[in-house]
Amino acid sequence: MTLPQAPQNLHAFIDGELPLSERLAFEDRLRHDPGLAAQVQEEQALGQALRAQADCHRAPPGLLERFQAEARAGQTPPPRPEPRRQRLQDLLERWFAWRPMASACVLTSALFLGLHLLLQTAPSPDERLGEEVVASHVRATLAQRLVDMPSSDRHTVKPWLSARLDYSPPVPDLRDQGTPLQGGRIDYLAGRPVAALVYQHGQHVVEDYVWPDAQADHPLQSGTQRGFQWVRWTRQGMAHWLVSDLQPDELMTVAQALAQAGAPR
Repeated sequence: MTLPQAPQNLHAFIDGELPLSERLAFEDRLRHDPGLAAQVQEEQALGQALRAQADCHRAPPGLLERFQAEARAGQTPPPRPEPRRQRLQDLLERWFAWRPMASACVLTSALFLGLHLLLQTAPSPDERLGEEVVASHVRATLAQRLVDMPSSDRHTVKPWLSARLDYSPPVPDLRDQGTPLQGGRIDYLAGRPVAALVYQHGQHVVEDYVWPDAQADHPLQSGTQRGFQWVRWTRQGMAHWLVSDLQPDELMTVAQALAQAGAPR
C-alpha cells in the first residue's frame, strides 16, 4: 500500500480515526521519519494544552439588547406613519426584535448538542493509546519481528535496551512463574520510542510496553481492544501496557507477577 502524504493523514492519525491498515503504515513511517514524528508530538502537545487550558464564556445578559439599541440610535428616525400603519409597524418591530434572540438560542443549543455528541463519540486519550498498543502488537506479530534482541537473560536484554533509549526499563524474569522472557525490541508509542519486552506464556505471546511516566502509581486496569486483552498500570515512574490474546484472567495473572516483580523489595 502506498502511504498518502503526511498532512492528509496527520490529524486523522492523531485523532485515532484511521483504519487499522493505514494506522499501521503511518506508524511505520513515523519510525523512519524524525521530522514527521516531531510534528505528531507537537500536534498532540497542542491538543492537550487546548483541552487543559481553553475555556468558554457566556455573553452577559442584555448584550444583544444593547447592540440593538446602539444600532437604532445611530439611524435617522423615519417619518411617523399613519395610526393603522403604526400598529402594523409596531407588530413587525416586535417580531423582528425577538427573532435574533431566538436564532441565537437555537444556534447555541445546536452547538452544545454537537459538542456533546462529539465528546461522546471521540475516543479518549487512553482509548487512542490502547489502539496504538494493539496496533503495534499486531504489526510486530504479522511482520514476525517481535524481538530485536533475542535472549532469555534479562541481564542481556536490559543493557541492550538502555543503550538505545533515554531511560533504563525494568526487565523482570518470570521464568519461575511459567512466563519466560524471549527478548526485547524498540517500538514507538505515545509519541516516543519505548521498550517492548516479549514473554512466552504457553503458546501465547505476551508483550509489555514500558516507558517513563511522571504520574503517581496507578493500579492494574484491564480492557479489551479488537479482540486482544490488555492490562495497564503505573509503578515507580514507569507506565506498563501488557497486551496478548490470552484469556483475561490469565493475562491478569501475568500482569500481577510483572507488577510484583517490579515492586520495591
